[in-house]
Amino acid sequence: MTIQKTFITVSGAALTGLLMGGAFGFGAGKMSPDFFRHIMPWQDVEPVGFATFAGGTVGVLLGGGLGVFGVIIQLIYDWRKKA
Repeated sequence: MTIQKTFITVSGAALTGLLMGGAFGFGAGKMSPDFFRHIMPWQDVEPVGFATFAGGTVGVLLGGGLGVFGVIIQLIYDWRKKA
């Protein structure tokens, strides 16, 4: 697996996680805005925006982690195939 293919795989997984997490956060913010309205006690935040941001952030982390896990599994598979 080349460095370019590894970069594309992990970046694609992170961007997919961003889209899915942002969509989930947007839906959660629309369905239950009171949950996100007072998430920071010292200031009120816009619930849909905060939920979308939080969902997108976590989606990038989890999607990128899943992409790295996929690359590691691919490396192990290739090493065992050569042996």
